[in-house]
Amino acid sequence: MIRLTEHATIAEQPSLPGFEHVSKTSPAHGRRFVTRAVDLREPGTPDYVLGASNPERERLLMQCELFKPHAREMLDQIGVDRNWWTIDIGCGPLGILDLLAESTGPGAEVIGLERDPNMLEFGHELMAERGLGSVRLIQGDARNTGLPSSSFDLAHARLLLVNVPDAPGVVSEMANITRPGGWVALEEVDWISWVCDPIHPAWTRLLNINAEIWGKRGMNVHIGRRLPRLLSDAGLTDIQTKIHTPVYRHTDTYQYLLLAFSKINRTEMIESGYTTEAEWTELTESLHAHLSDPRTFVTWSLFCQAWGRKPV
Repeated sequence: MIRLTEHATIAEQPSLPGFEHVSKTSPAHGRRFVTRAVDLREPGTPDYVLGASNPERERLLMQCELFKPHAREMLDQIGVDRNWWTIDIGCGPLGILDLLAESTGPGAEVIGLERDPNMLEFGHELMAERGLGSVRLIQGDARNTGLPSSSFDLAHARLLLVNVPDAPGVVSEMANITRPGGWVALEEVDWISWVCDPIHPAWTRLLNINAEIWGKRGMNVHIGRRLPRLLSDAGLTDIQTKIHTPVYRHTDTYQYLLLAFSKINRTEMIESGYTTEAEWTELTESLHAHLSDPRTFVTWSLFCQAWGRKPV
């Protein structure tokens, strides 16, 4: 990964074909950065657990709309200013980049950092379609962004920590690239409340299998409850939290999210001996019928938000 140091001169900064690296000073904080972020897109296999298929991309966009009111409210409480420099870590095709662009002005930077090259490609297309020309997308690892320390007024990540094995490392890196006095904001889930009513045996079985598979990958489906501690351990203060618990019914796409996860993990479920192919089919078909009943409701995971300030 190409790294840009905060103190590098224009001549010292690396260049790539088609990109100009122009030193810029933030009017608010005197930080030096680039007006156009380095694009490191390369063909490759996506390592995002849920893949980068067209249905998954569409699900992520629907998810952005679903959580937009909560994210906007959080940004309002943090008090994002027009001249703030912001970054959305693990933004996928959109994340909250549209909200950040809406909240900041022409003197600011809005950066989206994404590791998966396919999601990054889709994100570039989406930025063009939505006229978000102020947003810069770069490819990078959330645990080691390669970005200068103390560069951003706000570093944000949503539903990223549940998909990575080193959540503390990611939060530590987010704190590192945030300026003193700036904010780190996290939005994650905790499966503790994810249940259907009336309960169904297939629900319990598939939920437990999916949670175990996530756990074997080093991921924590209960990461939401840990957000305040993760922020505190990273040295952040003034920590605030908010938790939402949505309820869905048979007409809502998220009513069937457990079935979508079970389809994605189908091969591993069968090859690892959790189920046979026949049992997997029976479990998913019976649960789909149950969730399609208008009398069945699903209480989703806790949707946890937490944000903290980096000490001056």
